[in-house]
Amino acid sequence: MVYFRIVEKKPFWYFFFKAWLRQVFNHAYYRRVYVSGKANLPEKGVPFMMVSNHQNGLLDALAILFSMPLRYPVVFLARADVFKKKTAAKILNFCKIMPVYRQRDGRETLGGNAAIFDEAAKLAGSGYPVTLFPEGKHQEGHWLGQVKKGFARIAFDAAERNGFPENMVIVPVGNHYSDYFVKRAELCVNFGEPIRLSRYYALYKENPPKAMTALAEEVRASIQGLMLDIPDTEHYADYDFLREVVRTGHRRRLPESLAADRRFADNLRRMVEKSGIERGVSDQSVGSRVEGNPEDPERIEACRWLEALRQKAGTYRDALHALRVGTSEVENVPTLPELTGRLFLLLLGLPLALYGMLFTGLPVWMGRRKSAGIAARIKNKMLRSSFDFVITQLIFTGLSYMVYIVAYWVAVSCMSVEAGLAWGVFALLLASWMLTRAFWQDYLRYACRSFRRFRAFGRKKQCRALQPLRAELCAMTRS
Repeated sequence: MVYFRIVEKKPFWYFFFKAWLRQVFNHAYYRRVYVSGKANLPEKGVPFMMVSNHQNGLLDALAILFSMPLRYPVVFLARADVFKKKTAAKILNFCKIMPVYRQRDGRETLGGNAAIFDEAAKLAGSGYPVTLFPEGKHQEGHWLGQVKKGFARIAFDAAERNGFPENMVIVPVGNHYSDYFVKRAELCVNFGEPIRLSRYYALYKENPPKAMTALAEEVRASIQGLMLDIPDTEHYADYDFLREVVRTGHRRRLPESLAADRRFADNLRRMVEKSGIERGVSDQSVGSRVEGNPEDPERIEACRWLEALRQKAGTYRDALHALRVGTSEVENVPTLPELTGRLFLLLLGLPLALYGMLFTGLPVWMGRRKSAGIAARIKNKMLRSSFDFVITQLIFTGLSYMVYIVAYWVAVSCMSVEAGLAWGVFALLLASWMLTRAFWQDYLRYACRSFRRFRAFGRKKQCRALQPLRAELCAMTRS
């Protein structure tokens, strides 16, 4: 069920809630959001689409929406099963989200895509940036899935509907998260260089399927250059652990960490391509490739290199688990002056952290328990953060603030406090709730890291003994 008139409207309340939620998302839910490539966004009114990788459910769309200037009325296409109820459909359409039907929704529903694609083409040509996630589903890690051609059909339909404009472009987008599940993590949103659709017009008029395929290939390559794409998903957990091990300088900003991780992934990809391993190949298949290709020494060497790398990484990971420390403690063994400074900062920030937990800790705790329970029931861990943002940040925290505000004004009226003083205290209280809400969560993260470094200080000999193995892993991935 789609209400196209609602999608096309630009009401005041849409921009109001968008501006408010942007602050919650960028400053309360995430500790820091880095945005690069805003200069690649076309001027308002220029027909364009955006195509992005998809790894973190609803938060991928919010990351793009809240990274763009408010003047852009971004329209998203999302899975159709969440539009089944009339009320939900109206709310989603108000948020400028339209459904896309898939085979799992039933073959009889696929015909509804024609109207959706026509509306998306009309909106894209009218200055509404239509945004799609062409992988069709979110991935469960830092890799890029197959890019489907549905977005290309919409793009060419929009171009044809508007007389094949020369200035129509597709902007690739790459989202990267420092952690999918840790609260107060960091996020990178990278807008890539626009791809001019006019370069494909001649080919499209001659052979539409070929033009769509060529466009999809270029878009995939562009998105891949904006994100972290770890090859060989069969051993993803090993390589995801390794990228943190070999990344020197654990205090880097997220964009710098992403650049280092991409260099690691590029080196790994070269070896995976040499070995001939495709995504999803098991260890047994790798062994058969080695024995089945004795005439190809380069492939044999690459397979053995990958196997040795995983074995050494497993040994290193087991040692870290046994010591209950992280790789940053091995890279930079803690010292007594550092720990003294950490203890001082923990004691200094404790009163403010307790104040924040007193007023905002309970709704956050309740919301996270509820969102974790929902994600467990639907057996999709990558939607946990999406439920957490909606339930914890918007519903539970919002309701608790309303209760606090009502209780405050009831108390003020009972005590007959002067109006000017009452409003001044209210403004200070509201500001303190918002500031300490983020502070106590960052405080707990800092405390956990500090306790781990205290533990490592007591085991510094064992940590230093692991440094040669870490150095060997770093050398292998850079060779």
